[in-house]
Amino acid sequence: MLTKAVLSVLGKDRKGIVATIATTLYQAGANIDDIRQTILGELFSMTMLVTIDEGSCTFF
Repeated sequence: MLTKAVLSVLGKDRKGIVATIATTLYQAGANIDDIRQTILGELFSMTMLVTIDEGSCTFF
């Protein structure tokens, strides 16, 4: 069953954070439908809308 989910990420900004999260989602078979991100000083904030198959996802 395909399900929509909202993923929020908040933390210290660093190189590769988007790539790491996108790779993890890809390996879980998820699709990124929309992504919004911003940097607030040293703080990184990202919200994603993803579609994921509940049957193949181990972290849902």
